[in-house]
Amino acid sequence: MYGETKTRTIVKTTLWRLFATLNSFVILYASFSQEHIWNAIFMNITGFFVYFFYERIWNAIPYGKVKINE
Repeated sequence: MYGETKTRTIVKTTLWRLFATLNSFVILYASFSQEHIWNAIFMNITGFFVYFFYERIWNAIPYGKVKINE
């Protein structure tokens, strides 16, 4: 089992906020609908998938992982 260093957590958090902001910007800039509710729904759906793949990629990165003795 693995834990995370504080540095890894800070890097992951900072990068996630950048990706989330970029996702929001792209959806709102593209403005798929004139109704704001549909843009918000689409932003949340895409955010779900972006976050899923973001976490899967970070799970494969060894940076800042610490093995926990059980």
